[in-house]
Amino acid sequence: MIKRIIPMLLCMLALLLPAAALGEQTEENTQLTHYLLLGQDGYAEEIVEDARTDTIVIVSLDEKYNRVIMTSVLRDSKIKNPNGNDTKANLLYRYFGFDGIIGCLERELDIEIEGAVLINFEHVKPVIDALGGVDIEIDQAEYISIRNILLGKDPNMPKGPGMTHMTGRIALAYMRTRATGSGSDFERTQRQRKVVGQLFDKCRDLSLLELVGVYNQVSSGMKMNLSAMDILGAISKGYGLIAAGAEFKEYAVPQKGTYSYGTVGDSSALEVRWKTNRTRFHEMLNNP
Repeated sequence: MIKRIIPMLLCMLALLLPAAALGEQTEENTQLTHYLLLGQDGYAEEIVEDARTDTIVIVSLDEKYNRVIMTSVLRDSKIKNPNGNDTKANLLYRYFGFDGIIGCLERELDIEIEGAVLINFEHVKPVIDALGGVDIEIDQAEYISIRNILLGKDPNMPKGPGMTHMTGRIALAYMRTRATGSGSDFERTQRQRKVVGQLFDKCRDLSLLELVGVYNQVSSGMKMNLSAMDILGAISKGYGLIAAGAEFKEYAVPQKGTYSYGTVGDSSALEVRWKTNRTRFHEMLNNP
């Protein structure tokens, strides 16, 4: 009798376990809108058609948890291009345009991206100045690198390491700095997020009309696959989050421990474990 009961109990347990596991899953956050922000590297005044996008950021407007999430995708990440061949993320736009880079990131991260904007960072300098600059603490290596980038010729040049008030020109040099720390893109994207995070906080004090004015200041240095109405809709949604005291959250792909160092052709690259990063990315999106 007991021999017959034990298998029956095991079968019942097997049937119940999937249901219990399903109940423990985090509910999917369906109130997210994703946009892609691409930054053209270099010092050209205008957008260059064959630009490498050394800044790749997914901007997620989260109306469920009242957040604006900026996810940096490191430029040296190895990824399959639309033809199925290995390439580095910063070359996707150059060879496949907006549709190419959007499609590849949507595939690897399992999200839907509403559209993309390519910006020339030279046009960001006046916006930083218009918002009163940013205050960031720099170390000795960053101080030296900023001086080298600007050849020491700027009336607002930092006097040394420590808390520094940065004009647009200084902030842009700080964001472009690579020759510090390990010299990797991890530190560079972290610096970019520091500056953008402060600008985000400054925008909390702006009206919707003033926020549109900020957009107008940089729009001449932009290329996008969004209509004017789409852009205004995104600004309006973002303003609604800012007005509601939205949290600014930073994230990066790949995450620590989810990549190794490899090559694409003769160039060094990050061998990204995309499946693991996709899982972690959605865990972040689906939890406050």
